[in-house]
Amino acid sequence: MLYLSNADVQAVLDMPACLDALRAGYADLARGDATYIPRIDIYAPTGREDDYYRWGSMSGACRASGVVAVRIKSDVVYWTAEQTEEKYCIEPGTYSGIILCYAMANGEPLALLNDGYLQHMRVGGSAGIGAEVLSRPESDVLGLIGSGGMARTYLESFAQIRKLRQVKVYSPNRDHRYAFAELMGEKLGLEIVPVDSAEQAVRGSHIVATATDSMVPTFDPAWVDAGTHMTCVTRRELGKGIIDRADLKVQLGINSVPLDYRLPGMELASAAMAAYITGQPEERARIPMMGHAGQAEQWTNLVDIQTARAEGRTSPDQVTLFVNTGTQGLQFAAVAGRVYHLAKARGLGQQFPTDWFLQDIRD
Repeated sequence: MLYLSNADVQAVLDMPACLDALRAGYADLARGDATYIPRIDIYAPTGREDDYYRWGSMSGACRASGVVAVRIKSDVVYWTAEQTEEKYCIEPGTYSGIILCYAMANGEPLALLNDGYLQHMRVGGSAGIGAEVLSRPESDVLGLIGSGGMARTYLESFAQIRKLRQVKVYSPNRDHRYAFAELMGEKLGLEIVPVDSAEQAVRGSHIVATATDSMVPTFDPAWVDAGTHMTCVTRRELGKGIIDRADLKVQLGINSVPLDYRLPGMELASAAMAAYITGQPEERARIPMMGHAGQAEQWTNLVDIQTARAEGRTSPDQVTLFVNTGTQGLQFAAVAGRVYHLAKARGLGQQFPTDWFLQDIRD
């Protein structure tokens, strides 16, 4: 079995490779050769008064990679006065997220990967695929809200699928947006302009992307021009006005168990994920529950537009919205599976005994 660190993953996974793996995975999904289990969370009190423990899992199978993957994450989460969600494992600045890959052919445990770098890449790559399908081909001005890891991969993927002429980036932290503009401008050879407001980023942009950890809408739909393509990282960044501004609303897939399919004991927590929550009423009360516009709505899946089972953009003046959530398990199977094969071919990673994950007692 192979252990692959974030550095190992980064050595073999650039954005073109990520996009290629995702396209193969979604082609499998369209043919019935891939599937996924939506994300489900468990919340448990930590014993402190200002946070909660959260466990999340999602899994999928992808025939193109020959892999079944499960991604699991262990976080302490808390919610700030600035209406953002923050997280850590053990202490601020450290995180625990891993991907386990198994061979579809015989069930063999193949790899254990750190998920941090791959997580950013698969989300950014999916946003690019959405823009490829829904944005106007001539779109060349990007308005980007956010300057963190997701914003970087969103920009990288958009630069792969559209010939960008200008990028405007806004982050509430001035130093962050200027550093982002310098770093990514040099990396991609693009003109990136740090701007002083979300409005400046949105107005006049052909693609508007919000890539933040905000739990409230990040821009005003009145700033959006006709023909714009909008996308997000989470539904929490959207409000009813943004959703209503869109003439065509498309989602990547099912993000978690939909509200209409509620199971006994299941609740819908802040990230619009199906959750099972332990704790007393006064403890549970600190968890922001689903209440954002559009969190429970389901729209056309992107794969249905790709396969012409549903209609996509029909006019250059249409405003499109791509909700870049759902199918996470499939993405991890497709991309982590590709990473495993590429890393193995290059001799990367650390090997440890597969026997550690096998036993002679029937489970």
